[in-house]
Amino acid sequence: MTLAILFWFYKDFGVCENRLSGLRARNPGVPIYGLYGGEAAQAPEAERRLGRWFDDFYAFVEPRGAQWKWQHGDQLIAAWHRDRGATLAWDSLVIVQWDMLLLAPLRQLFAAVKPGEALFSGLRPEREVADWWGWLNGIDPDKRADRDAFRAYLAERHGYRGELLCCLFIVVCLPRRFLDLYVAEGPPEVGFLEYKLPTLARVYGIPFCENHPYRPWWASDPATRQAPARERLLNAVGEDVSFDTVLAEMARPEGGRIIHPYRKPFPNRLPPGRPAGVLALMRRLGGRAS
Repeated sequence: MTLAILFWFYKDFGVCENRLSGLRARNPGVPIYGLYGGEAAQAPEAERRLGRWFDDFYAFVEPRGAQWKWQHGDQLIAAWHRDRGATLAWDSLVIVQWDMLLLAPLRQLFAAVKPGEALFSGLRPEREVADWWGWLNGIDPDKRADRDAFRAYLAERHGYRGELLCCLFIVVCLPRRFLDLYVAEGPPEVGFLEYKLPTLARVYGIPFCENHPYRPWWASDPATRQAPARERLLNAVGEDVSFDTVLAEMARPEGGRIIHPYRKPFPNRLPPGRPAGVLALMRRLGGRAS
């Protein structure tokens, strides 16, 4: 199985270069494809600054606003596959966002993923989140209308009237078959990618990889709202993980090796294990924190 990275970014090119440097160092020979989704006018600068790190660079230049691109990020991924990805070499595609840290080789991080499987971090049935997750609970009228439009689409296009599946779109691995089917369908501009993609994966009969350690923090879940920092290593609310928390994880043999979000340069040459633990101790003794 050929694993590849789709590096999805839109700003902070200096941080992006730091991320790409780390990805290249840890994953020699793994294809890294660039998906730029920022301002179209900045696409040439993005390619100039970062093109040397990519096996292929693609810019989504449709005149869409930042909010639309965030809510409908699946449209950007589908456009990439339609225009470029379908001709490139890969079997399973790991979506790596610019503000993520991957602190181990891809083959180690995704060893549990079998050919043809999809991985969505936080995969849950609708019934578990519908009371408190804003995208499904119906309190916001716009989100409710979008949710209902997606249900109607599923029923009309696929005859599917079952339960929605949802996730936190942080750690994601997609098999080629999923994107082939998704692009052929012409992805609907309704719904939110965090319930749209896993639900359509179910509709397509794509098997899920669930034997993995990527358990994100659902900030709005009453049961986990006060979770400690170590349980917030993967969060979708923009709560940056501190450098000291990252060091503590790197020092643990079974510590987290994917972090989100982390929006600063990172010392990519720092190995996990004892060196990270020594640096963490030095920072504690020096009274430094970030």
